Amino acid sequence: MTLGKVLITAASVKGHAPALQALRDAGCEVVLANTPQPCTMEWQLAQVQEIAALVFAMEPMPAQLLEAAPRLRVIARPGVGYDTVDLAAATRRKVAVTVAAGTNDQSVADHAFGLLLMASRGLLTAVNSVQAHGWDRPTGTEAWRKTLAIVGYGRIGRAIARRARGFDMRVLVVTPRPDPADKEVEFVSLDEALTQADFVSLSAPLTPQTESLINAESLARMKKGSFLINTSRGGLIDEAALAEAVRSGHLGGAAVDVLRQQGANSPSPLIGVPGILVTPHMATLTRESMARVAMSVAAGVIAVLRGERAAHTVNPEVYDGH
Repeated sequence: MTLGKVLITAASVKGHAPALQALRDAGCEVVLANTPQPCTMEWQLAQVQEIAALVFAMEPMPAQLLEAAPRLRVIARPGVGYDTVDLAAATRRKVAVTVAAGTNDQSVADHAFGLLLMASRGLLTAVNSVQAHGWDRPTGTEAWRKTLAIVGYGRIGRAIARRARGFDMRVLVVTPRPDPADKEVEFVSLDEALTQADFVSLSAPLTPQTESLINAESLARMKKGSFLINTSRGGLIDEAALAEAVRSGHLGGAAVDVLRQQGANSPSPLIGVPGILVTPHMATLTRESMARVAMSVAAGVIAVLRGERAAHTVNPEVYDGH
């Protein structure tokens, strides 16, 4: 008996044969779609008519699209963010929205710390100089025994904190849910973190409360010469204000893996600014992480289509009464 049609647009899942086989073995009809660029609403509407599950990367999933998919029961995100999904509309339709929580923490934490070191030591400038047959040797800043502020203390934030302890760093944490049992870090307000930290790393989700959390006012409160790292969501930062803070010399630099508008030829004001390092939303892209993500996504889809509760559902109220 078939569980239904599963449309997969996420490259990280399409390329993972064991996850695809798990879906097929469970009775799913797997459809691998090549998402056009730009991904138009017309294309999406044509794809969702008969599907029971959708596995997608970052394409918007508005209410209009949900209404065009009468058989849809689960939307699975191969990541932890779900800000592109109209969650209220999905919940009204009793469509479960699942994420791959706990699968990419270590990869993102590695990347965040790598960005911190690259920015603070001017490694991009040095590498580019040698590639151009030069020998520029920028004077960097040590991470050892400095103060790191982590804004957002979920799995990724905690993984970054563990890495910071290897550098004997003082770790400040900004979170709405402090853990008194965690004696390895100091729980502080955002203002205390910004004024004391040599490095600020963003690991918070994008919500109405965190939109443009780092803006001209908050950047002005950061220590002169400090560094900003973002591996979470581009919407957390006022990009024009950050670009100006680095150009003016107030910040020592910044390194981000996410932008407000992503992709080739992005209009972001952060691109091309000396002292700002931008990577193309690749923090999760390790072989180990992608394998874990794909299997987590498959498990969530199979659970929902079997009438069970998926482990990492962000709107668990859809299961009420079932």
